[in-house]
Order: sequence, then C-alpha cells, then structure tokens
Amino acid sequence: MKHPGRTRWAIGGLLAGGIVVNFMDRTALSVASSPLALEFGLDLSRLGVVLAAFTWSYCLVQLPAGALVDIFGVSWLTRIGSALWAVASLLTAVAGGLGPLIAARLLLGVAEGPSMVSASKATAAWFPLGERGTATAVFDGATKFANMVAFPVLAFVMSEWGWRAGFLFSAALSLVFSALWWWGYRDPSEHPLLRDSEREFILGGGARDTDRGRAGQLRSVLCTGRNWVVALAFACYGYTINVVVTWMPEFFQRQFGLRLLNSGIHSMIPWAVATVAELVVGGWLVDRLVRRGHDPMRIRRNVLTVGLTLGATIGAAGTADSAAEAVCWMSVSLSGLAIAAPVAWSLPGLLAAPGTVGAVSGLMNFANTAATGFGVMFTGWLAQATGTFHAPFLFAVAVLAVGVLLYRYVLRTTASDSSPPRLRPSASSEIKA
Repeated sequence: MKHPGRTRWAIGGLLAGGIVVNFMDRTALSVASSPLALEFGLDLSRLGVVLAAFTWSYCLVQLPAGALVDIFGVSWLTRIGSALWAVASLLTAVAGGLGPLIAARLLLGVAEGPSMVSASKATAAWFPLGERGTATAVFDGATKFANMVAFPVLAFVMSEWGWRAGFLFSAALSLVFSALWWWGYRDPSEHPLLRDSEREFILGGGARDTDRGRAGQLRSVLCTGRNWVVALAFACYGYTINVVVTWMPEFFQRQFGLRLLNSGIHSMIPWAVATVAELVVGGWLVDRLVRRGHDPMRIRRNVLTVGLTLGATIGAAGTADSAAEAVCWMSVSLSGLAIAAPVAWSLPGLLAAPGTVGAVSGLMNFANTAATGFGVMFTGWLAQATGTFHAPFLFAVAVLAVGVLLYRYVLRTTASDSSPPRLRPSASSEIKA
C-alpha cells in the first residue's frame, strides 16, 4: 500500500507547539512565585489567589469556547487567541501592582481558553481512529514536555534577569507561534499541501472533518448525563495534576530549601519521565491494542484506572525525607496521570454526538479548571495552615479515587457502543468544512 503522506503529523506537531507555548505562558507565574511574592508581600494564601486568577477566567470561557469551536472551527479562534497570549504576557511583565498582575492573568485565561478544546477538535478532524491515541498523546504530551522545559528555562531566565524577563520571553514565543499558525493551519478539506490519498486515508479511518455544530447544540450537551460524568471524572484528574503544576516549584523551595534554579531542575525530572510515559503507553500502546482488535472502551477504562491509581502516589511525595525522594514519587505520580490524559482527551471524539466534540471537550475542561481553581487556592490555604504540603497531597489522593470510580462507571456503560457517532451522508454534504 502506498504511503498516504505525513501532512497530518505536521499538523499534530503544530498543535503540540501551540500547547507548549500555552503552558510556558501559564507556568511562568509558578516559577516566578517566590520572587513575585517577595516583591508584593504575599503569604501563601494570597499567592494562591494570584496563581488561581488565570484558572478562573480560563474556566469561565470553556463552555462558550467549545461551542464556538464547533460552529466556527479551530483556525480563526486560535489566530485571535494566540495574538492575545503575547499581549497578556507583556502586561504581566510590566505589572506594577497586584491589581494589574491579576488582570493580566485573567486576560491570559480568556485568550488561552479555546486552546485544549481546539486541539481536541482538530485531532478528531485530522486523524483516523487507529492513530487517535498517539495523536492525542502528542498534543497532551506537549503539556508535560512544556512543564519539563519551562521550569528550568524560565528559572534560568528569571535568575539571570529577574522575574519580569520570564514573561517577556514567553510573550516572544507566543508571537512566533501566532505567525506559524496563521501560515500553517487549515482544516483537512482546505489544506493545500494535503494529498488526495492522505485525505482519503484520514476520512476513511473515521476522522470528523465535516463535524460542524449549530447554535443551540450546547444545551443538548449540558442535558446529557454521560457528558457530565466524563467531565467530573476529568476534573478529578485535572485537580491533581494542576495542583502539582502550580505548586511544585514552591514545594521544593519551602519543603527542602532549594533555590529558584535548583527547584526548576528538580521539577523538570518528573515531567520528563511523564512525557515519555504518555507517548509510549497512553498513545502508542493504546493505538496498537485497538488496531489488534481489542475492545476500545475496555482498553481506555483500564488505562484510566491504572493511570489515576499511579497518580495517587503523590501522597507519598508530601512525606518525602529528601528532594530526591520527592522527585521519585512525583515521577511515578505524574507518569500515571500522563498515561491517563490522552485517553481522557480522546473520549469526546469517540462519544460526543455529531457537531458537539468541541462542546463536550469544553464541558470537560470547564469542570477541570473549576476543580483546579479551587485546588490551587485550597492547597495554598491548607499548606499555610499545616506548615507542610503533606495534607494537600493526601486530599488529592482522595480526589483521584473518585475519578477512578467515575471513569469505570461511564466506560462500562458505553463499552457495547464503542464506535463514534457518524454524520449522515446528507448532513455531511450540507455542512461546509
């Protein structure tokens, strides 16, 4: 069989590049948390409020962002959003007080709101079912890779030139990505470099290129109980991994007395291990098992169970006697969560009704970020009250246990219907791609 081409993987790389820039922008404040808190006189509780500002605006735009992605497509929303990423980072760099700082983070949350939803929608459009796991692992694995790179790189920049320089650096990256996106992204039906053989391979394998929604479909998404179970389960995953993302540098500095650059290096190691685990297990292995004829939903249910269970080892990191021991436990925990992530993100493309992949993804990320916003502030408060991160990490273990139960329930009830919804031929021809 003639090779269909690799344009879809170039698009996958572009999506992953955007996620890397996204998470560099987000992570910058976590890396800058200690010098920023010193400059503005913030204790852990108030620092938690600042760190959570991005999360709340990001959360509030998830549902409308998902619906807009379904209606207008991925391309234009990302064009507008990526330009605003740079603006928000620049405003953070020049913030002269707590108010402007929080306002800049709120803007970044709005601008980056459609990013993960768009990546999920674009992956469903560009990749057949047999490659969906790997493609999802590529864009979601970019979140772990970004954290791996962001902590040491931004820690170095901020150590050398001050915390504001880190935000100027992330603004420059956003501008570069914005230019690349304007030039390189189109839907499969419109991309000038996509060969006919590859387009047929993509669409023949179950991709959803013509899967556009209509105004009013968000209501049907919100009225479907299965969508809420998927969203709440994803929120349990998101609570834990985002608490770790936000507080890891501060955890190493306060718990073990590490300096900023050393905390960035220690934070890099768990994310490096998690990135590899996600690509190999959550992506390649899941696709391989599906292609060999194993039940897709049973595979996903088992991977999610194992992944979230391994994620619960974050509880041991809070009692570690040394930074090296904490790194080991965090590596196991984040690897488990990373294995679960691409499976969780692939569910909207498999379970959502026609025209609602973006909306279901938005509902998932809405629940995720709402849980994260609470988790970031609650972790700061609880760590301040107890003088250690042990209690906040144990609470995250309990949250993951709830997530395991929810995923096993929803994927057990859908195991007999593992094929994705398809558009009727007549509807497909009426919808402009």
